[in-house]
Amino acid sequence: MLRTLRRTLRPAGLRIPARRFAAGIAALPPTAREALGVDITAGEAIAYHRGRVATATAIALYRSGYTLPMPDDDLNDAVRALDFPFSAPSPETRAYIRAALAVLEADYTISVTR
Repeated sequence: MLRTLRRTLRPAGLRIPARRFAAGIAALPPTAREALGVDITAGEAIAYHRGRVATATAIALYRSGYTLPMPDDDLNDAVRALDFPFSAPSPETRAYIRAALAVLEADYTISVTR
């Protein structure tokens, strides 16, 4: 019942009309174990996974025309809308998303083509 109540009280979600890749949902980079090997620490793996989810989310937001500043709720909705496995928005993930968006916005050589 609490879940139903939360859904009822929650404002409408953020829609990301980003162009999908030919295969459907954009593929994430390899997992931490695949990219860094089996000898990585838990902290390194967590940081890597947050970074890869945040980067993919920032690119989708940038392609969709979103710019900074963005409220935490919108960033949370963006992560959830992309439906990445085991992705739970955290303060660190939101900070990574904001940093990646800032880089995309600051670099004049990056543009969205349709």
